[in-house]
Amino acid sequence: MKAPSITPAFCASNGIIIIRFEDKTIFFGMLNANDAILKTRVKKSYAEWQCVFQELDTEAFNLKLSQLFSEESSSIDNDNSPYEAVRDRRESIIDQVADDAPVVNLLNSIFLEAISKRASDIHIESGASESAVRFRVDGLLVTVKKISQERAIAVSARLKILANLNVLENRRPQDGHIDVKTDSYSLDVRISTIPTVWGESIVLRLLNRSDSPFSLDSLGFSAGYSGYLQSILAVTSGLILVTGPTGSGKTTTLAALLKELDIKSTKIISIEDPVEYRIPGIIQIQVNDELGLGFDALLRRIFRQDPDVIMIGEIRDIETAELAIRAALTGHLVFATLHTNNSIEAVYRLQNMGIPPYMVAAVLKAVIAQRLIRKVCKDCMAKGCASCSNTGYMGRTAIAEFIPVDTTLQDMIAGGLAIEQLRSHLQKMCFKTLYDDAEEKILLGLTTEAEIRRELGVRL
Repeated sequence: MKAPSITPAFCASNGIIIIRFEDKTIFFGMLNANDAILKTRVKKSYAEWQCVFQELDTEAFNLKLSQLFSEESSSIDNDNSPYEAVRDRRESIIDQVADDAPVVNLLNSIFLEAISKRASDIHIESGASESAVRFRVDGLLVTVKKISQERAIAVSARLKILANLNVLENRRPQDGHIDVKTDSYSLDVRISTIPTVWGESIVLRLLNRSDSPFSLDSLGFSAGYSGYLQSILAVTSGLILVTGPTGSGKTTTLAALLKELDIKSTKIISIEDPVEYRIPGIIQIQVNDELGLGFDALLRRIFRQDPDVIMIGEIRDIETAELAIRAALTGHLVFATLHTNNSIEAVYRLQNMGIPPYMVAAVLKAVIAQRLIRKVCKDCMAKGCASCSNTGYMGRTAIAEFIPVDTTLQDMIAGGLAIEQLRSHLQKMCFKTLYDDAEEKILLGLTTEAEIRRELGVRL
């Protein structure tokens, strides 16, 4: 028996869509599952099938509908077109893309599906004969669909139009941003395009403006770390560093810490690239390198704004490091992130940038090093199911190590002692490493050994 179908136009006007088939049963999703007249009408149209109806929320319905629109139309598809032919026809594709409904619906379906899968990034990568659309979910990339090169060019052009970029420029990298709104989301989408041998690679970073900063309790830090976090909140001046690689949750931790500070009686200014969380009561400034407003340039100017607390999204260079140290030395409380593998390396990273050991010792109050690891899916307990897209994992939690810089450690840093001597001292103080924290999470059943090996490698 041939599987029946409903036109996208009928779905849109009546609020009903086919979800799936099982044997001789059709499962329909409806915006209003109480519409008896529509149900009767559908049952008569598909008398040979058993019809099952269930209610869908608006967002789920729109996702299904947008996918149906994009699948139905193939007006610019030609999967067998070689890249040279696609390039020759690039301008004719671009001429029609602004009002081309199939491209608009394809892009909408990509965004809606990314939101539904909790993706942080969308990658559209050109290949020899087709392009891959991949989502970064819980830190890992997953291929969700393949589209022809012609459609990829059309999607690229549509994105550039939305981001006010040069639509005809595909030989140079471009950066911009797009505002995307749904019923329940307001996204700030950062777009980066770069030319490749087969076309363009496009990465879209999805920043949910609807998100409020997490509370410290919800970040997933081990129970034993609550005392360290509270001690950080009690610091009134100096430098607090949060370290880890890109995507390890550093900005989220800093936002949660800032949210806990006394906003009413203190002036807090943050310099970020990009601003990921909007925090009421805090002055947040977006870095803009094109206008000469990098971290260092903005730091020089905000001293005149009489801040009590300063948050620096990332210490990237000696100029920013020196200004951060200067702010901490003059009585400000400075929070900043740094790219290092662990907490101890943060001390030496500042020194390698050119900060004298005695100055690092004078201002450094605490270092947090962290990673994000995937949590075991509660529905299948790592076996793989529909809820977790058969990965066995759902969501992420933090593993961390904390170094509170006491007077003994300050003296050791100021004396320029080797990293091995600092490690030896911390071991005597029962210092818990990232691996130690990870092992606790395994024992609690929150994650697996395979996930820890993937994130941290083998413990030496």
